[in-house]
Amino acid sequence: MTLLRRPARLALLVLVAAIAVALPWASPPGNAGLASGGKAVAHAAGGKKAKAGKAPVARLYDVGHDALEPTIGIAEDKTLFFAAASSTLEGTAIMRSTDGGKSWEDTSPRIQGRHLHPITLDPYVWVDEPTGRVYSIDLTVACSYMSFSDDQGETWTTNPLACGRPVNDHQTLFGGPPAISTPTVYPHVLYYCWNDFGAGTSCSKSIDGGITWIALGKPVFLGFDTGDGGGMQQCGGFNGHGVVGHDGTVYLPREYCGRPVLGISRDEGLTWEHVEVSSLPTERFGSDTSVAVDKKGNIYYLFQSVTNRMPYLVHSRDGGKSWSKPMMVGHPSINEMSLPTLDAGKPGAVAFAYVGSTNGPYQRCGLDCTMADYQRTKWNGYVGMSANVFAKKPVFYSAPVNDPKDPIYRGRCDFETRCGPILDFIDVEISPDGTPYGTFVDACVAACINAEQPIENAARGISGRLVGGPRLR
Repeated sequence: MTLLRRPARLALLVLVAAIAVALPWASPPGNAGLASGGKAVAHAAGGKKAKAGKAPVARLYDVGHDALEPTIGIAEDKTLFFAAASSTLEGTAIMRSTDGGKSWEDTSPRIQGRHLHPITLDPYVWVDEPTGRVYSIDLTVACSYMSFSDDQGETWTTNPLACGRPVNDHQTLFGGPPAISTPTVYPHVLYYCWNDFGAGTSCSKSIDGGITWIALGKPVFLGFDTGDGGGMQQCGGFNGHGVVGHDGTVYLPREYCGRPVLGISRDEGLTWEHVEVSSLPTERFGSDTSVAVDKKGNIYYLFQSVTNRMPYLVHSRDGGKSWSKPMMVGHPSINEMSLPTLDAGKPGAVAFAYVGSTNGPYQRCGLDCTMADYQRTKWNGYVGMSANVFAKKPVFYSAPVNDPKDPIYRGRCDFETRCGPILDFIDVEISPDGTPYGTFVDACVAACINAEQPIENAARGISGRLVGGPRLR
Protein backbone atom coordinates (compact mmCIF):
# COMPACT_ATOMS: atom_id res chain seq x y z
CA MET A 1 0.00 0.00 0.00
CA THR A 2 1.08 3.62 -0.46
CA LEU A 3 1.83 5.88 2.48
CA LEU A 4 1.42 9.64 2.11
CA ARG A 5 4.11 12.04 3.24
CA ARG A 6 2.92 14.49 5.87
CA PRO A 7 3.75 18.05 4.87
CA ALA A 8 6.43 19.55 7.07
CA ARG A 9 4.40 22.72 7.57
CA LEU A 10 1.51 20.84 9.17
CA ALA A 11 3.74 19.17 11.74
CA LEU A 12 5.36 22.48 12.58
CA LEU A 13 1.96 24.03 13.16
CA VAL A 14 0.96 21.34 15.60
CA LEU A 15 4.26 21.41 17.49
CA VAL A 16 3.53 22.41 21.07
CA ALA A 17 5.96 23.35 23.82
CA ALA A 18 5.17 22.29 27.37
CA ILE A 19 6.95 22.67 30.65
CA ALA A 20 7.20 19.57 32.79
CA VAL A 21 6.96 20.09 36.52
CA ALA A 22 9.02 17.46 38.32
CA LEU A 23 6.65 16.17 40.97
CA PRO A 24 8.19 13.58 43.31
CA TRP A 25 6.30 10.30 43.43
CA ALA A 26 6.67 8.81 46.87
CA SER A 27 8.05 5.32 46.54
CA PRO A 28 7.04 2.87 49.28
CA PRO A 29 9.16 2.90 52.45
CA GLY A 30 12.13 0.56 52.23
CA ASN A 31 12.07 0.60 48.42
CA ALA A 32 15.78 -0.19 48.19
CA GLY A 33 15.27 -3.25 50.37
CA LEU A 34 12.63 -5.09 48.33
CA ALA A 35 13.24 -8.83 48.40
CA SER A 36 14.99 -10.02 45.25
CA GLY A 37 16.09 -13.31 43.74
CA GLY A 38 19.54 -12.85 45.23
CA LYS A 39 22.74 -14.21 43.71
CA ALA A 40 22.75 -15.09 40.02
CA VAL A 41 23.50 -18.59 38.77
CA ALA A 42 26.41 -19.17 36.38
CA HIS A 43 25.46 -21.52 33.55
CA ALA A 44 26.42 -22.65 30.10
CA ALA A 45 24.22 -22.54 27.01
CA GLY A 46 21.57 -25.18 27.42
CA GLY A 47 20.97 -24.47 31.09
CA LYS A 48 23.67 -26.60 32.72
CA LYS A 49 25.27 -24.89 35.71
CA ALA A 50 28.87 -23.77 35.21
CA LYS A 51 31.84 -22.83 37.35
CA ALA A 52 32.77 -19.19 36.94
CA GLY A 53 34.02 -16.12 38.76
CA LYS A 54 32.08 -13.90 41.10
CA ALA A 55 28.42 -13.89 40.13
CA PRO A 56 26.29 -10.72 40.15
CA VAL A 57 23.46 -10.20 42.61
CA ALA A 58 19.91 -9.16 41.71
CA ARG A 59 18.43 -5.96 43.14
CA LEU A 60 14.76 -5.00 42.90
CA TYR A 61 13.11 -1.57 43.12
CA ASP A 62 9.53 -0.31 43.10
CA VAL A 63 9.13 2.50 40.57
CA GLY A 64 6.27 3.99 42.58
CA HIS A 65 3.67 3.89 39.82
CA ASP A 66 1.38 1.45 38.05
CA ALA A 67 2.77 0.15 34.78
CA LEU A 68 2.11 -1.91 31.68
CA GLU A 69 4.45 -2.70 28.78
CA PRO A 70 7.33 -1.04 30.67
CA THR A 71 10.28 0.41 28.76
CA ILE A 72 13.45 2.00 30.11
CA GLY A 73 15.96 4.52 28.82
CA ILE A 74 19.35 5.31 30.35
CA ALA A 75 21.33 8.52 29.83
CA GLU A 76 25.13 8.74 29.69
CA ASP A 77 25.23 9.94 33.31
CA LYS A 78 23.28 6.78 34.30
CA THR A 79 19.98 8.59 34.91
CA LEU A 80 17.10 6.15 34.42
CA PHE A 81 13.76 6.85 32.74
CA PHE A 82 10.81 4.46 33.06
CA ALA A 83 7.57 4.68 31.06
CA ALA A 84 4.81 3.97 33.59
CA ALA A 85 1.15 3.77 32.66
CA SER A 86 -1.97 2.10 34.00
CA SER A 87 -4.94 0.30 32.51
CA THR A 88 -7.12 3.29 33.40
CA LEU A 89 -5.72 5.09 30.32
CA GLU A 90 -4.68 8.15 32.29
CA GLY A 91 -1.60 8.75 30.19
CA THR A 92 2.05 7.88 30.73
CA ALA A 93 4.15 9.01 33.67
CA ILE A 94 7.84 9.34 32.85
CA MET A 95 9.55 8.30 36.07
CA ARG A 96 13.17 9.34 36.63
CA SER A 97 15.82 7.92 38.96
CA THR A 98 19.26 9.37 39.59
CA ASP A 99 20.36 6.77 42.16
CA GLY A 100 20.22 3.50 40.26
CA GLY A 101 16.53 2.87 40.80
CA LYS A 102 16.37 3.31 44.57
CA SER A 103 14.04 6.32 44.33
CA TRP A 104 11.92 7.77 41.53
CA GLU A 105 10.21 11.04 40.67
CA ASP A 106 7.61 11.94 38.07
CA THR A 107 9.06 14.16 35.32
CA SER A 108 6.21 13.80 32.82
CA PRO A 109 5.22 16.45 30.28
CA ARG A 110 2.49 18.46 32.01
CA ILE A 111 0.27 21.43 31.38
CA GLN A 112 -1.51 23.12 34.27
CA GLY A 113 -0.53 20.21 36.50
CA ARG A 114 -2.07 17.53 34.29
CA HIS A 115 -0.39 15.00 32.04
CA LEU A 116 0.00 16.53 28.59
CA HIS A 117 -0.41 13.17 26.88
CA PRO A 118 -4.17 12.70 27.33
CA ILE A 119 -4.37 8.93 26.83
CA THR A 120 -2.16 5.96 26.07
CA LEU A 121 -2.74 2.53 24.63
CA ASP A 122 1.01 1.76 24.48
CA PRO A 123 3.52 3.74 26.59
CA TYR A 124 7.12 4.02 25.41
CA VAL A 125 10.31 5.79 26.46
CA TRP A 126 13.65 5.83 24.65
CA VAL A 127 16.87 7.74 25.32
CA ASP A 128 19.19 8.66 22.46
CA GLU A 129 22.28 8.14 24.58
CA PRO A 130 24.87 10.05 22.47
CA THR A 131 22.72 13.20 22.42
CA GLY A 132 21.01 12.76 25.80
CA ARG A 133 17.57 13.46 24.35
CA VAL A 134 14.72 11.63 26.10
CA TYR A 135 11.72 10.60 24.01
CA SER A 136 8.26 9.56 25.19
CA ILE A 137 5.72 8.39 22.65
CA ASP A 138 2.17 7.26 23.43
CA LEU A 139 -0.04 5.38 21.04
CA THR A 140 -3.54 6.69 20.47
CA VAL A 141 -6.19 5.44 18.09
CA ALA A 142 -5.88 8.53 15.90
CA CYS A 143 -2.10 8.79 15.87
CA SER A 144 0.64 9.13 18.51
CA TYR A 145 1.68 11.80 20.99
CA MET A 146 5.43 12.27 21.16
CA SER A 147 7.42 14.49 23.54
CA PHE A 148 11.15 14.97 23.86
CA SER A 149 13.37 16.59 26.46
CA ASP A 150 16.95 17.84 26.25
CA ASP A 151 17.27 18.52 30.01
CA GLN A 152 16.36 15.11 31.44
CA GLY A 153 12.67 15.77 31.80
CA GLU A 154 12.69 19.27 33.27
CA THR A 155 11.07 20.69 30.12
CA TRP A 156 9.51 19.01 27.11
CA THR A 157 8.62 19.75 23.50
CA THR A 158 5.54 17.93 22.21
CA ASN A 159 4.40 16.85 18.76
CA PRO A 160 0.84 15.45 18.93
CA LEU A 161 0.98 13.96 15.40
CA ALA A 162 4.15 11.88 15.38
CA CYS A 163 3.12 8.86 13.34
CA GLY A 164 2.90 7.44 9.87
CA ARG A 165 -0.86 6.98 9.89
CA PRO A 166 -3.72 6.36 12.34
CA VAL A 167 -4.75 3.00 13.81
CA ASN A 168 -1.41 1.39 14.55
CA ASP A 169 -0.19 -0.79 17.39
CA HIS A 170 2.91 -2.15 19.15
CA GLN A 171 5.10 0.83 18.32
CA THR A 172 8.85 1.15 18.66
CA LEU A 173 10.85 4.40 18.58
CA PHE A 174 14.61 4.31 18.00
CA GLY A 175 17.36 6.05 16.08
CA GLY A 176 21.00 6.40 15.22
CA PRO A 177 23.50 7.76 12.68
CA PRO A 178 22.26 8.51 9.14
CA ALA A 179 22.99 6.20 6.24
CA ILE A 180 21.98 8.39 3.28
CA SER A 181 20.49 11.58 4.78
CA THR A 182 22.27 14.74 5.84
CA PRO A 183 20.53 15.90 9.03
CA THR A 184 21.07 19.53 9.98
CA VAL A 185 18.75 20.16 12.96
CA TYR A 186 19.47 16.91 14.84
CA PRO A 187 22.44 14.57 14.22
CA HIS A 188 20.52 11.28 14.20
CA VAL A 189 17.74 9.78 12.12
CA LEU A 190 14.71 8.63 14.14
CA TYR A 191 12.46 5.73 13.21
CA TYR A 192 8.93 5.01 14.38
CA CYS A 193 7.70 1.53 13.44
CA TRP A 194 4.41 -0.17 14.24
CA ASN A 195 2.06 -3.03 13.51
CA ASP A 196 -0.67 -2.08 11.08
CA PHE A 197 -4.27 -3.00 11.75
CA GLY A 198 -3.87 -5.75 9.13
CA ALA A 199 -0.84 -7.16 11.06
CA GLY A 200 1.82 -5.86 8.67
CA THR A 201 4.73 -3.70 9.88
CA SER A 202 5.45 -0.19 8.60
CA CYS A 203 7.76 2.68 9.58
CA SER A 204 8.21 6.43 9.31
CA LYS A 205 11.36 8.46 9.89
CA SER A 206 12.42 11.91 11.03
CA ILE A 207 15.65 13.74 10.21
CA ASP A 208 14.93 16.75 12.43
CA GLY A 209 14.70 15.09 15.83
CA GLY A 210 10.99 14.29 15.73
CA ILE A 211 9.49 17.58 14.54
CA THR A 212 8.42 16.26 11.13
CA TRP A 213 7.93 12.69 9.97
CA ILE A 214 8.16 11.04 6.55
CA ALA A 215 6.14 7.86 6.07
CA LEU A 216 8.27 5.28 4.29
CA GLY A 217 6.58 4.01 1.15
CA LYS A 218 6.89 0.24 1.52
CA PRO A 219 5.92 -1.90 4.55
CA VAL A 220 8.78 -3.69 6.26
CA PHE A 221 6.66 -6.84 6.58
CA LEU A 222 3.36 -7.70 4.95
CA GLY A 223 0.54 -9.12 7.04
CA PHE A 224 0.33 -12.25 4.91
CA ASP A 225 2.57 -14.79 3.22
CA THR A 226 1.97 -16.72 0.01
CA GLY A 227 3.73 -19.79 1.44
CA ASP A 228 5.13 -22.72 -0.51
CA GLY A 229 1.70 -23.70 -1.82
CA GLY A 230 1.08 -20.28 -3.38
CA GLY A 231 -2.03 -19.47 -1.36
CA MET A 232 -2.16 -16.46 0.93
CA GLN A 233 -2.14 -17.00 4.70
CA GLN A 234 -2.22 -14.48 7.51
CA CYS A 235 1.18 -14.19 9.11
CA GLY A 236 0.40 -12.42 12.37
CA GLY A 237 3.12 -11.76 14.90
CA PHE A 238 4.55 -8.52 16.21
CA ASN A 239 7.60 -6.49 15.35
CA GLY A 240 10.04 -6.13 18.24
CA HIS A 241 12.00 -3.02 19.20
CA GLY A 242 14.30 -1.73 16.47
CA VAL A 243 17.91 -0.58 16.64
CA VAL A 244 20.36 1.32 14.41
CA GLY A 245 24.00 0.32 13.92
CA HIS A 246 26.93 2.74 13.99
CA ASP A 247 26.92 2.77 10.17
CA GLY A 248 23.25 3.74 9.97
CA THR A 249 21.93 0.24 9.19
CA VAL A 250 18.42 -0.29 10.57
CA TYR A 251 17.43 -3.59 12.18
CA LEU A 252 13.83 -4.55 12.97
CA PRO A 253 13.00 -8.05 14.32
CA ARG A 254 9.74 -9.89 13.96
CA GLU A 255 8.19 -13.29 14.57
CA TYR A 256 6.98 -13.82 11.03
CA CYS A 257 4.91 -16.76 9.86
CA GLY A 258 6.32 -18.97 12.60
CA ARG A 259 9.96 -17.99 11.96
CA PRO A 260 12.45 -15.67 13.70
CA VAL A 261 13.10 -13.04 11.02
CA LEU A 262 15.14 -9.84 10.89
CA GLY A 263 14.42 -6.90 8.62
CA ILE A 264 17.61 -5.09 7.56
CA SER A 265 17.73 -1.73 5.75
CA ARG A 266 20.92 -0.01 4.65
CA ASP A 267 19.16 2.98 3.08
CA GLU A 268 17.05 4.32 5.97
CA GLY A 269 14.03 2.16 5.28
CA LEU A 270 13.68 2.64 1.52
CA THR A 271 14.38 -1.05 0.92
CA TRP A 272 14.48 -4.06 3.24
CA GLU A 273 16.22 -7.40 3.27
CA HIS A 274 14.54 -10.20 5.25
CA VAL A 275 16.80 -12.72 6.98
CA GLU A 276 15.69 -15.87 8.79
CA VAL A 277 18.10 -16.07 11.73
CA SER A 278 17.42 -19.67 12.77
CA SER A 279 15.60 -22.78 11.60
CA LEU A 280 14.04 -23.19 15.04
CA PRO A 281 10.34 -22.33 14.73
CA THR A 282 8.64 -19.56 16.66
CA GLU A 283 5.02 -19.56 17.70
CA ARG A 284 2.82 -18.19 14.95
CA PHE A 285 1.08 -15.06 16.29
CA GLY A 286 3.56 -15.48 19.15
CA SER A 287 5.75 -13.34 21.38
CA ASP A 288 8.22 -10.64 20.41
CA THR A 289 11.68 -11.29 19.12
CA SER A 290 14.51 -8.91 20.02
CA VAL A 291 17.62 -7.57 18.29
CA ALA A 292 20.73 -5.65 19.40
CA VAL A 293 23.92 -4.51 17.67
CA ASP A 294 27.29 -3.52 19.12
CA LYS A 295 29.75 -0.83 17.97
CA LYS A 296 31.58 -3.32 15.72
CA GLY A 297 28.39 -4.21 13.87
CA ASN A 298 27.93 -7.63 15.45
CA ILE A 299 24.21 -8.51 15.56
CA TYR A 300 22.48 -10.40 18.37
CA TYR A 301 18.98 -11.85 18.22
CA LEU A 302 16.87 -13.37 21.01
CA PHE A 303 13.66 -15.32 20.46
CA GLN A 304 11.35 -17.87 22.02
CA SER A 305 11.09 -21.22 20.21
CA VAL A 306 7.74 -22.97 20.02
CA THR A 307 9.49 -26.34 20.42
CA ASN A 308 9.89 -25.83 24.17
CA ARG A 309 9.00 -22.16 24.80
CA MET A 310 12.52 -21.36 25.95
CA PRO A 311 14.82 -18.40 25.02
CA TYR A 312 17.41 -18.83 22.26
CA LEU A 313 20.24 -16.47 21.35
CA VAL A 314 21.98 -16.29 17.97
CA HIS A 315 24.55 -13.84 16.63
CA SER A 316 25.99 -12.75 13.31
CA ARG A 317 29.46 -11.29 12.78
CA ASP A 318 29.08 -10.64 9.04
CA GLY A 319 26.13 -8.28 8.83
CA GLY A 320 23.43 -10.93 8.92
CA LYS A 321 24.75 -13.18 6.14
CA SER A 322 25.35 -16.11 8.47
CA TRP A 323 24.24 -16.91 12.00
CA SER A 324 25.59 -18.90 14.91
CA LYS A 325 24.05 -22.08 16.24
CA PRO A 326 21.15 -21.17 18.58
CA MET A 327 22.06 -21.18 22.28
CA MET A 328 19.38 -21.78 24.90
CA VAL A 329 20.20 -19.10 27.49
CA GLY A 330 17.43 -19.54 30.04
CA HIS A 331 18.03 -19.85 33.78
CA PRO A 332 18.71 -23.51 34.71
CA SER A 333 15.54 -23.65 36.83
CA ILE A 334 12.95 -22.42 34.31
CA ASN A 335 10.86 -24.65 32.06
CA GLU A 336 8.89 -21.98 30.20
CA MET A 337 9.25 -18.29 29.38
CA SER A 338 7.71 -15.37 27.51
CA LEU A 339 8.46 -11.78 26.38
CA PRO A 340 12.21 -12.02 25.53
CA THR A 341 14.18 -8.77 25.20
CA LEU A 342 17.85 -8.06 24.53
CA ASP A 343 20.57 -5.37 24.63
CA ALA A 344 24.23 -5.40 23.62
CA GLY A 345 27.27 -3.75 25.21
CA LYS A 346 30.87 -4.18 24.10
CA PRO A 347 31.53 -6.83 21.42
CA GLY A 348 30.49 -10.22 22.76
CA ALA A 349 28.59 -8.80 25.74
CA VAL A 350 24.81 -8.96 26.07
CA ALA A 351 22.05 -8.57 28.63
CA PHE A 352 18.60 -10.06 28.29
CA ALA A 353 15.34 -10.28 30.21
CA TYR A 354 12.18 -12.34 30.10
CA VAL A 355 9.29 -13.54 32.23
CA GLY A 356 9.96 -17.14 33.25
CA SER A 357 8.34 -19.97 35.23
CA THR A 358 9.73 -22.99 37.04
CA ASN A 359 6.41 -24.85 37.15
CA GLY A 360 4.86 -24.09 33.77
CA PRO A 361 2.98 -26.98 32.09
CA TYR A 362 4.19 -26.43 28.51
CA GLN A 363 6.74 -29.27 28.53
CA ARG A 364 3.83 -31.61 29.34
CA CYS A 365 0.96 -30.37 27.17
CA GLY A 366 2.50 -27.92 24.68
CA LEU A 367 0.10 -25.94 22.52
CA ASP A 368 -2.76 -28.02 23.91
CA CYS A 369 -2.32 -26.50 27.39
CA THR A 370 -5.50 -24.88 28.70
CA MET A 371 -6.13 -22.10 31.20
CA ALA A 372 -6.78 -24.80 33.80
CA ASP A 373 -3.31 -26.26 33.20
CA TYR A 374 -1.81 -22.88 34.16
CA GLN A 375 -3.93 -22.39 37.27
CA ARG A 376 -1.01 -22.83 39.70
CA THR A 377 1.76 -21.49 37.45
CA LYS A 378 3.94 -18.73 38.92
CA TRP A 379 6.08 -16.32 36.90
CA ASN A 380 9.18 -14.30 37.80
CA GLY A 381 11.13 -11.53 36.08
CA TYR A 382 14.58 -12.75 34.97
CA VAL A 383 17.66 -10.81 33.91
CA GLY A 384 20.63 -12.57 32.32
CA MET A 385 24.01 -11.50 31.01
CA SER A 386 27.20 -12.70 29.36
CA ALA A 387 30.47 -10.97 28.51
CA ASN A 388 31.86 -13.72 26.26
CA VAL A 389 29.12 -14.77 23.84
CA PHE A 390 31.73 -15.40 21.11
CA ALA A 391 33.71 -17.86 23.23
CA LYS A 392 33.66 -21.57 22.46
CA LYS A 393 31.92 -22.16 25.78
CA PRO A 394 30.31 -18.86 26.84
CA VAL A 395 29.26 -18.35 30.44
CA PHE A 396 25.92 -16.78 31.30
CA TYR A 397 24.67 -15.37 34.61
CA SER A 398 20.94 -15.35 35.29
CA ALA A 399 18.73 -14.47 38.25
CA PRO A 400 15.10 -13.67 39.02
CA VAL A 401 15.00 -10.03 40.11
CA ASN A 402 12.02 -10.72 42.40
CA ASP A 403 11.91 -13.22 45.23
CA PRO A 404 10.31 -16.35 43.67
CA LYS A 405 8.19 -16.65 46.83
CA ASP A 406 6.58 -13.41 45.67
CA PRO A 407 5.97 -13.94 41.91
CA ILE A 408 5.10 -11.14 39.52
CA TYR A 409 2.24 -13.05 37.86
CA ARG A 410 0.11 -16.18 38.23
CA GLY A 411 -1.74 -18.02 35.49
CA ARG A 412 -1.21 -18.25 31.75
CA CYS A 413 1.48 -16.07 30.15
CA ASP A 414 1.60 -16.48 26.36
CA PHE A 415 0.59 -14.94 23.06
CA GLU A 416 -3.12 -15.28 23.84
CA THR A 417 -3.20 -13.82 27.35
CA ARG A 418 -0.19 -11.48 26.90
CA CYS A 419 0.69 -12.16 30.56
CA GLY A 420 -2.33 -10.30 31.91
CA PRO A 421 -1.61 -6.67 32.85
CA ILE A 422 2.04 -7.04 31.81
CA LEU A 423 0.74 -7.04 28.21
CA ASP A 424 3.00 -7.17 25.15
CA PHE A 425 6.60 -6.56 26.20
CA ILE A 426 9.16 -5.76 28.87
CA ASP A 427 12.57 -4.13 28.41
CA VAL A 428 16.28 -4.38 29.25
CA GLU A 429 19.07 -1.82 28.84
CA ILE A 430 22.77 -1.79 29.70
CA SER A 431 23.85 1.30 31.61
CA PRO A 432 27.03 3.18 30.58
CA ASP A 433 28.72 1.63 33.63
CA GLY A 434 27.91 -1.86 32.33
CA THR A 435 25.03 -2.64 34.69
CA PRO A 436 22.00 -4.37 33.09
CA TYR A 437 18.56 -3.06 34.08
CA GLY A 438 15.33 -4.92 33.37
CA THR A 439 11.82 -3.49 33.60
CA PHE A 440 8.84 -5.56 34.65
CA VAL A 441 5.32 -5.31 36.03
CA ASP A 442 4.39 -6.81 39.38
CA ALA A 443 0.94 -8.10 38.53
CA CYS A 444 0.72 -10.30 41.61
CA VAL A 445 0.35 -8.48 44.91
CA ALA A 446 -1.47 -9.11 48.18
CA ALA A 447 -3.85 -12.09 47.90
CA CYS A 448 -2.50 -13.11 44.48
CA ILE A 449 0.76 -14.37 45.94
CA ASN A 450 -0.87 -17.47 47.43
CA ALA A 451 -4.06 -17.58 45.38
CA GLU A 452 -4.83 -20.18 42.76
CA GLN A 453 -6.14 -17.59 40.31
CA PRO A 454 -4.45 -14.40 39.08
CA ILE A 455 -5.74 -11.10 40.35
CA GLU A 456 -5.79 -8.84 37.31
CA ASN A 457 -6.24 -5.45 38.97
CA ALA A 458 -2.62 -5.09 40.12
CA ALA A 459 0.09 -3.77 37.82
CA ARG A 460 2.99 -2.18 39.73
CA GLY A 461 6.06 -0.95 37.88
CA ILE A 462 9.30 -2.55 39.07
CA SER A 463 12.91 -2.38 37.91
CA GLY A 464 15.62 -4.94 38.57
CA ARG A 465 19.36 -4.89 37.97
CA LEU A 466 22.33 -7.23 38.30
CA VAL A 467 25.11 -5.81 40.47
CA GLY A 468 28.65 -7.14 40.05
CA GLY A 469 29.81 -9.82 37.67
CA PRO A 470 31.65 -9.19 34.37
CA ARG A 471 31.56 -5.75 32.78
CA LEU A 472 29.32 -5.43 29.75
CA ARG A 473 30.66 -2.06 28.56
